[in-house]
Amino acid sequence: MEQKTIEKVLNQISEERLQDNQELRNLKAVQEKQHQSLEKDREQINLLNRNMETLKTENQTLLQRATAPIQQMEAFGAQIKEHAELLKKPLTQEIVHVHHVSSLLIATIVLFCIVISISVGWYQTGQRLSQYQNNDTKWRKLTLGASPLLTKIMQEVSDSVEQDPDKERKSVKAEEDHNMEVWNLQQKMKADSAKMRSLEPSLPHVGNSSSRADKKK
Repeated sequence: MEQKTIEKVLNQISEERLQDNQELRNLKAVQEKQHQSLEKDREQINLLNRNMETLKTENQTLLQRATAPIQQMEAFGAQIKEHAELLKKPLTQEIVHVHHVSSLLIATIVLFCIVISISVGWYQTGQRLSQYQNNDTKWRKLTLGASPLLTKIMQEVSDSVEQDPDKERKSVKAEEDHNMEVWNLQQKMKADSAKMRSLEPSLPHVGNSSSRADKKK
């Protein structure tokens, strides 16, 4: 009887150990899955940060380009006012027999050129504004599809860029330069390792030739 009870106790202990081992394996599997999901989330965060930085830089360049035609139009408006004032002044009647192009024709040509340049400026401004709207739509799409954590990070990045865009642009440029330097060093190391591997087969050949010479002796 005592042996049976001991065997039962031992069987129960072994079963409990097997259950504990199974639970440990399940916990390890769950931890590995969580680790993999965290790595995927980190990669998505890095990708979104890069996309946000590129969109911000594109929006800044588009805004700078959009203000240039407005300044040109203001300059053209000042020129039109100067021509209008010149036209308001009374003409002095002087008879000069010089066969040249009339001033009215010149004024019409100048005004025509000004109108064409203004229309071209408005056309370019419209294109740039449409591109700005497209980038803004992309930004909103990213914010809608992201998780709450990613949305918070995107908002923090947006706030930092709005507070000091020049500083953020410089930091992004410095990080890109650093990544490029690291990439160049990696490529150089790969090339050096390839050269070393190409030189390795010659070394066993020398050893084999020396061993053959010893055998002949």
